[in-house]
Formats: sequence, structure tokens, C-alpha cells
Amino acid sequence: MNDASNVPITERLILVVEDSAQIRTVISKALELEGYKTRQGKNGLEGLALLEKETPDLILSDINMPQLDGIEFYKAVRQNSRWTAIPFVFLTSHSTSEDIQRGRELGVEDYLTKPIEPADLVRIINARLYRTAAVEVAQVGKAYLDTVKVLANAIEGRDKYTRGHVERVSTYSLWMAKALNWPAQHIRMLEFGARLHDIGKIVIPSQILNKPGPFTDDEWELMKKHTIAGAKMLQDIAHLRGTLPYILYHHEKWDGSGYPKGLKSKDIPIQGRILALADVYDALTTTRPYHKARTHEEVVEIISKESGMHFDPQLAPLFIQIMNDRKAQAAK
Repeated sequence: MNDASNVPITERLILVVEDSAQIRTVISKALELEGYKTRQGKNGLEGLALLEKETPDLILSDINMPQLDGIEFYKAVRQNSRWTAIPFVFLTSHSTSEDIQRGRELGVEDYLTKPIEPADLVRIINARLYRTAAVEVAQVGKAYLDTVKVLANAIEGRDKYTRGHVERVSTYSLWMAKALNWPAQHIRMLEFGARLHDIGKIVIPSQILNKPGPFTDDEWELMKKHTIAGAKMLQDIAHLRGTLPYILYHHEKWDGSGYPKGLKSKDIPIQGRILALADVYDALTTTRPYHKARTHEEVVEIISKESGMHFDPQLAPLFIQIMNDRKAQAAK
């Protein structure tokens, strides 16, 4: 398996700013052989002019240049809000430790020392771009999560009896996933799915959601449609498809008596089995129109009795242990 730092990110544009035409050519050819596109400038002034025409994915700049040296060029780049996020790599020689120190004080992290080995050049450029890509992915993930929170809160706001339900269910589910050592990408999708698990309630009339008493049979049948409705709403959104098992299956039961599909045992995706525990625990420990809030002790006893019927018999004891431990920690 290749190390990520040795795999080029193709179709990226590198701006090479270097006063030596020979070095510029060598660098550009090495990068182009790896699938990158390049633009070349012989000093900082030309570099700024090229930036006005096209925004590169990375800037590779010599420090010592006439007219506008690398340090001043770097300062000018960072003063422009359009360019502050562009990764910047300095070229330097063995005799310029003072320049390196000046660059570090300004925030430059990466350096290439002349003479440059093409393999080292490509490795550092790849690594720097992958670090930038990882930050971008994290920022996009946060943006998605923030959007999901707003959407979930808007849906939850229609039901006066379930304020805070989404946040608590998300928290309980995350505790379970971490105890099961789920990888980070699965935990992120769980965050989305737990917050969106009741999104289908947008199709339920407010007078039913806020009814201060038990549902009629017709109202209950309508309420049960929220799982399928929610899945249909999100099925065409690529980055949210991983939430569908949480939305569709959190009301399935281990013995097959749940809805919407009546799945049984491990035919129920684990996402639905985990969320069922968190969802029921929160529902029973909070006041609803049809029941008063029960104590933690009462609810874990109910979950224990329903293990193997409503709940996964392997996950239920783990959930009870986690909730007992959290309860004990909160009491200290």
C-alpha cells in the first residue's frame, strides 16, 4: 500500500516563484511529470501578478530574489484575504538559517533546501497538499454537522414534548459507538444520523405531534410513517446516505415486532439497534403526553427485561453499563 505522502494529488496548480530560470524549469518539469500543473514567476512581483490571474493550490517560492524577495512576497500573499489559505513552501539554501527563522516567525512551516532532489520535492508537495485537503474535509464535515443541527432543531421545535431529545439521543449513541471502538468516519455519520432520526416527522401534522393524550389507531399509523418519510427525504443526498439506517430502523425490534419493515435480530442494521436503545431510554426518562418521566433505575430495568425482545441482547447490557457509569460519574 502506498503512503499517502507519495501519492500525487493530480490536477492541482502549483505556483513556482524562483529567480533562477534553470531551477524553475527543473522544479516545474518534476511536478508536471507527477500530474501537477504549474505557473512560473521569477520574483515576488511576478508571483503577485500571476496570483491575480489564477489562484494556485500551493505556492513554492525562493527566499532570496530581486525586486520582491520571498519573505516580502509571503507577507503580501497573507495580507490578501483571497490567498491566506494557500499552502506556502519556501526554497532556501544551507546558508540561510536566518531567513528560515524569519519565515518560521511569520508562520511558514515547510522548506525545501537547494539543491533539490525531485523525489523530495514531490514528497513534500504531496504531503503539504494532503494536510490541506484533510483540513478542508474536516471543515466541510463541521459545516455539514452544523447544518444538520439546525435542521434537526427546526424539526424538533415542532414537537413541544421532545425538546432536547435529539441532542440527548446523539450523546447516548456516541457513548455506545465509542465503547464499540467505531472508526471516526462511522462516528461522524452516527452524529448525523442520530440528529436526523426523526426528520420524517415533518410530514406529521402539528396537532398530532402535540396531542396531549394517546393517539387513535389512525394517528398512530400516520406517526409510524415518519421513518420511511425521513429516509425518502435524504436518500438522494450523497453525503447523508449513511444516515438512512438510523432513520429507517430505530423503531425495529429484535423479535421482529417493530416497524417499518418488521426486521428481526441481526437483520436490523446495528445503527438501528444502537439508536433504539438511546431513543427509548430518552423517551422513558422524559415526560411525554402519555407518561411521566421514569427514573434511570426504572428505565434500565425495563431495558434489561426487554433484552432479546425489543433490544439486541448483546448491546443492551453494554448500554446499561455505560448509562450506569455515566450516572455514577455525574453524581460525584
